Amino acid sequence: MRTMMTTALAVMLTAAGPAFAASGAIAYDQATGRYGLAWNKATQQQANDAAMKDCGSDKCKLIPVPGGKCAALATGADEKENNAWGVSVRGGKPEAELAAMQNCQKRTSGQCKIRGSECNR
Repeated sequence: MRTMMTTALAVMLTAAGPAFAASGAIAYDQATGRYGLAWNKATQQQANDAAMKDCGSDKCKLIPVPGGKCAALATGADEKENNAWGVSVRGGKPEAELAAMQNCQKRTSGQCKIRGSECNR
């Protein structure tokens, strides 16, 4: 009886397949300040497409975010200051936000603000 239960459990776990690793992307257009964010999409292409559509410009720069990673986008707190921006991809959300803020601060003497951050499964 125990052998049958162990075998049934092994079959169920094998049938479940590999863990789902979702993809994300950040898109940013420095000329306009528009941005797009996508998280936990089934494929990297779906994440890229969603972020670019959300950004709304073919001039948006695309930053892919792999499964299991976190990312953040920071821009100038004054929305008219488009040149100030920073993106970061890290293992944790706080680390991604900090690095994005630091990258943004390199481009401005003003303040930066996190516009979006999330982690993919």
